[in-house]
Amino acid sequence: MNFFDSIKSHTGKRRIYDIIFFAFLSSFIAAVENMFPRPVPYFRIGFSFIIVLMVIDVFKFRELILLILIKNISVAIVFAYIFTPPFYLGLCGGITSIIIMKLMSYLKNTFSIFGISLAGSLISNLSQAFLSKYLFSLPDISFLIVPVFVLSLITGSIVGIITMILSSENNIQA
Repeated sequence: MNFFDSIKSHTGKRRIYDIIFFAFLSSFIAAVENMFPRPVPYFRIGFSFIIVLMVIDVFKFRELILLILIKNISVAIVFAYIFTPPFYLGLCGGITSIIIMKLMSYLKNTFSIFGISLAGSLISNLSQAFLSKYLFSLPDISFLIVPVFVLSLITGSIVGIITMILSSENNIQA
């Protein structure tokens, strides 16, 4: 039995502690990533989703949503952008990607961690592009679709490959 299999059996307070632990691990990674300049405004690679991908099979859907909420709120508080457009964009992207990634994880025989990562990245970035239309009153966002798609392929691939490497090194079934 590996580390992640043992977490599946945790219940009660221990289960909450597990969620909080992985949320803050993900928050730490996101905070470090936020300290570096971004090539595109509001755009990050999303290294914190490596943690999410590693625990996608361990936690239930609502537990993953809680993990994303804790991560986004804690990072937004630390960097003083809570309840600002970047906060809402990140929250929207995180929740929509969790929905798609968790649904895809149920079909493990069809989708690999790499494919789940690509889909999560794409849906996160597309949902943020659509939300930005309303937050920033953009008249047309069609010009964003191709760049978002290309950036999503790149970032989703990076996160997926790193997750696959870490999963294979830790004997995790990915």
